Order: sequence, then C-alpha cells, then structure tokens
Amino acid sequence: MTAHFLRVPEDELGYETTEVDGVIELARSQFANPASHVLDASSLRTKQFTTVKGGYRIDSVDAALDRLDDAFAEQEANRLLVRKGHQGAGEHLAELKSTLLGRTSRGRSKAFNRQPWWQKGYSVRQVDQLLQRVSQTLEGEPSVGVPQLRQVTFSPKWAGYTEAQVDAFLDRAIQYLQISKHLG
Repeated sequence: MTAHFLRVPEDELGYETTEVDGVIELARSQFANPASHVLDASSLRTKQFTTVKGGYRIDSVDAALDRLDDAFAEQEANRLLVRKGHQGAGEHLAELKSTLLGRTSRGRSKAFNRQPWWQKGYSVRQVDQLLQRVSQTLEGEPSVGVPQLRQVTFSPKWAGYTEAQVDAFLDRAIQYLQISKHLG
C-alpha cells in the first residue's frame, strides 16, 4: 500500500517513495497492534530518507511524520501510565527532566563533547542559546516547544559540538515535552 503524498516535479528533489511508504506501513502496523513495538516516536523522529528527483514532497512527508510522532508519543505516554501508574510515570518524567537539566547546567561551551579542531560540528554558540531556552522551559517558563525543537538547525563550525550528542539531547527534550503534555 502506498502513502498518499503529492510528488514533486520530475526535475525537483523529494523523499524516495518506497522508503517513505515503508515507514508509513510500519506506522500502520504499530497502530493496528500497539503492543508490537515495530516503530516508536524516537525512531520516527530520527528517520532520514534519501532524496531523489520526482519523490514525495518533503514538507508534506515531514508534516505527516510530525503528526505521527505526536500520536506515538501519546500512545507511549498511555503505556507508561498503564505500566507504572501515575506516580511511576511522574517519577520517570522527573528523572528525564533531571537528566536534561544536568546537561543544560554544564555551562557555556561545555554542554557536549567537541569535535577535534579539524572537524566540523554544531555551532557551540547556537546550541548553547537553545540550551538556555530549553532550560527555561524545563523550569516552567515556556521558551521553546516541540515544533521549534523539531525544526532547529545549527550552522556547521570547526571544533563544534558533537552532532550525535546534541541530536540525542533534542530527542530527549522532545520526549519530555510530549510526555509532560499527555500526562498533564
């Protein structure tokens, strides 16, 4: 079964259709059988597709994946409640918040490992600015939300922060915000 996304013209780049269709099919399987764990919100957030001429419109696929991510997060929050109850879910959320705040409190230019001077990583200044906003949000002063975290990009800089660590932090921050929303 193919997904219902518009394609870009044959001379423009879009997402490779069979890759997208495969992920959509996994999502359908996950929703049909929530206990199957064939796909989760975190895997969905980090999914990357090859770009090809004449593929699916990138903005349409990304918007659909964001909606799926929200639905998966709600499903995962409900499973957390069933597994651990309200108190256990609250404790899980508190641990996640503590982990995130531990990272944000490390100080400017020290939050993540840095690339060697001859390699590029994420702009330290830009990441540190975002960390400040995440910290404010975690402390109860909403400064950044899930949509902004999904869309954030950083300039490549020599000796910048290690991308994998920053990406993992962003994934956890999104997870925290989504669970918080669904648990109330």
